[in-house]
Amino acid sequence: MFSSNQIFEISGSLEQLEDAIRFALRHYGKSNAKELFYQIAEDGKYCLGWNCDEGWNEFPFDFDPHIVSEIIEQHIEKMMDGTKSKYEWGDGSTGRGFLMKVIPQMFSDEYQGIKKPFYGIVSIEPFENFYAK
Repeated sequence: MFSSNQIFEISGSLEQLEDAIRFALRHYGKSNAKELFYQIAEDGKYCLGWNCDEGWNEFPFDFDPHIVSEIIEQHIEKMMDGTKSKYEWGDGSTGRGFLMKVIPQMFSDEYQGIKKPFYGIVSIEPFENFYAK
């Protein structure tokens, strides 16, 4: 399990998402878990958790990091469609990516749009990667 004050953030390209999910689950202690749960927060963050409670949903299949990464990639692609680059000023290129963060385990009913955050492991949101020349 992550420590209570764990700082855990990973950004990367969408092609790296499956590896990031495996890394997070391994370090959380759920690498062999077949039963994990998800929710999509109010702001669109895709969240993975370990207990089915209010706000958390069961996957309609045994959890598989490859399948789930494909689903989250599609979710991120849809969220980023039509968005304008924050790096138009830069001399380089951009690419669609993700930002994964640990969900703080707190007993509140909601935290940053995530219901029952105590059961959360990580949130995954769109992130624009910038590659400077």
